[in-house]
Amino acid sequence: MNKEDYTYGSDSSENEFTTDKMGNAISKKELNRKTAEEELRKAAKARRAAKLVDKRVSEEKPDAGEESVDRPKWLQDYDKVKAKLANGKKLSGKDKKLLKRGQAREAEDAELGITYGDEEETPLDKRLQGFSLSIPGGQTDSNDDQGRDVVIKGISISAPEKPLIVNADLTLSRGRRYGLIGANGRGKSTLLRFLAARRLPVPSTMDILLVEQEVAASKRTVLEDVLAADKQRSTLLKEEKHLFDVIEKSNDGDDMTSTANRLTVVANELDAIGADGAEARARAILSGLGFTEAMVDNSSSKLSGGWRMRVSLARALFAAPKLLLLDEPTNHLDLDAVLWLDTYLTEQFSKTSTVLTVSHDRDFLDEVCTDLILLTDDGGLEYHRGGLQRLDEGAASRNAKRAKDYALQQKMLKQEKVKHPSLKIEKLTSSLLTSLNISRLAEKPREYKVHFDFVAPDDARTGAGLSVDLRDICFSYDSKNKNNDDIYDNHHEGAFRGFKDLNLCVDATKRAAIVGANGSGKSTLLKLLTGDITPASGEVNVGRNLKIGYYDQHFSELKKCPRNSSAVDYLLGESLLTSAQEARKWLGKFGLDSARHVIPVKDLSGGQKARVCFASIALRKPHLLILDEPTNHLDLESADALVDGINAYGGGVLAVSHDASLVHALSRDANDGVEMPLYVCKDSTVVIERGGFAKYRRDLAAAADTRERKATADAKRRAARKANERREKLSKIISKHKE
Repeated sequence: MNKEDYTYGSDSSENEFTTDKMGNAISKKELNRKTAEEELRKAAKARRAAKLVDKRVSEEKPDAGEESVDRPKWLQDYDKVKAKLANGKKLSGKDKKLLKRGQAREAEDAELGITYGDEEETPLDKRLQGFSLSIPGGQTDSNDDQGRDVVIKGISISAPEKPLIVNADLTLSRGRRYGLIGANGRGKSTLLRFLAARRLPVPSTMDILLVEQEVAASKRTVLEDVLAADKQRSTLLKEEKHLFDVIEKSNDGDDMTSTANRLTVVANELDAIGADGAEARARAILSGLGFTEAMVDNSSSKLSGGWRMRVSLARALFAAPKLLLLDEPTNHLDLDAVLWLDTYLTEQFSKTSTVLTVSHDRDFLDEVCTDLILLTDDGGLEYHRGGLQRLDEGAASRNAKRAKDYALQQKMLKQEKVKHPSLKIEKLTSSLLTSLNISRLAEKPREYKVHFDFVAPDDARTGAGLSVDLRDICFSYDSKNKNNDDIYDNHHEGAFRGFKDLNLCVDATKRAAIVGANGSGKSTLLKLLTGDITPASGEVNVGRNLKIGYYDQHFSELKKCPRNSSAVDYLLGESLLTSAQEARKWLGKFGLDSARHVIPVKDLSGGQKARVCFASIALRKPHLLILDEPTNHLDLESADALVDGINAYGGGVLAVSHDASLVHALSRDANDGVEMPLYVCKDSTVVIERGGFAKYRRDLAAAADTRERKATADAKRRAARKANERREKLSKIISKHKE
């Protein structure tokens, strides 16, 4: 290493890090700030509750505690207008505009899953407030008398001032696995919620489960939480326990014949549904999702939010409802669990159940889905057999046909206008729809082009001093544990424990994906490489000429952005561009629509902030891109554009991702298709898998199969023992009452 290179030593303590309740790496200063904000929110909520109890409505401005919470300006204005309306005060013209805009923005943010820190978990019906639904006739297809399929004609769903789904037909056939795709904010998640709330007419014989929120923390073990998803089993076991208690407490002279008979019936029903084998199936699912035996047998309250989300998914897979609804199921999973879920849904999940999933994970959709439902820009639902690859192959011909239909229908509409100049456009459109026997007019094909143009400096492949070298690194988030003798104490289940004796060198010619289970230290490794955290011992040597472009899913790139600055202001303030016109053009290339160029960055959605980050990083022309879950906030088209941009980039790339498409792109040479090494985080170090992604997938499948077999075998032994105990107990009771 050149003497002019600089070093992050092990003695610095200005940036001490710990983990938050989600298991993410976070500085102690940032954690203290978030804790203080949470206390302010709780205090504000308590004040509001007290006002409601006393039936008093305060007309004062929100106190400083509430204002200090990082709520967008539009939301603060919207809250004030709603309070004014609730007090019965007359709204000004400006107030009415703020109310209308706030309602539209609130509905849009709810659809995108954007929250502001003070929301409570609410029932589906409440979460659908503000959305309107209309269905002509309001019934399923009368021909489906078996209740096996979902067939609903003419669905229309709207947010305030914004139609989402327009006169569309929904058909879900039994046993098919559907992927619901379309642009962000178009109503995909809202459609799932309407189905789950049974606001859409679903056959009454069809049970439905929606997986979109983490399971609530409880004192029950993870296994008990999952087993409780089988309501029939839980009810029968509860009744069986009650009947045993009644008989055991009875006196010798009591007539317990009817109770004993009922106990026999319950025991037979438990045998019929395979109640004793349920634990084996539940443990196999939890094992596949990455839970250790210790985690399975511990309380779910000890888990982070991400792990509780896995519990929620495990419950749904275990219950195997007739209609399973999954909203971005891979977002909280590591790559290992995603690959297992691919296999489970295609090979082991109930063949008589229907699956409808919203996902932006291309590989997941290709592996799992038998059909795709495309939510089009005009609010229609288009059905396509096969996965995304097949859909993409026919995109050009479909767009050409749509453009032709659009031109023809617009021509016919103009002709009708000439013939009937006094008729309104709505009447003319309705007449044309009737004559063509179609539900809606064709929309002009959307030209949505996103380009992630990453350009490396000319010396990226040949220059000196362009590497990061980790030497004998030891690191733990337990600040008391300086010698790293035991890095496994004082952490919640699933949290990262630490690195020991880590050695790794990355330069501007390296292109690799970093994989491993949640809690294995992938994000921590990136923070060590970028110097965001300091090791307890060892050195991080950074080349004197190396320029790093670092992206993480928490948008660290935007930390320097002034509070009310727009995306354009941010790029100009960083001296990355010289004019607002240049900044707008550059942001547009990364898919940020023009309306979002000038609003405060803090008010942007996650996907929009991600685009600003990538646009900023690309302008800096780094030698090395270090990316932490870069596809998490992107739609399908943008994720594809990111992969294309990385493939064309001439510098080094190191990426943590659960998106198999991105991992595959980084683990295969773009020129000759040869498998490239993977970096695997496990056992407190980093292992290089030289067999590439294909071997990693095979090894994962084999390891998961071994874990599932062991968990299943152990559970079956326990189940057999419990079944014998139940039969012996029941036999004694029957014999006693026969006497």
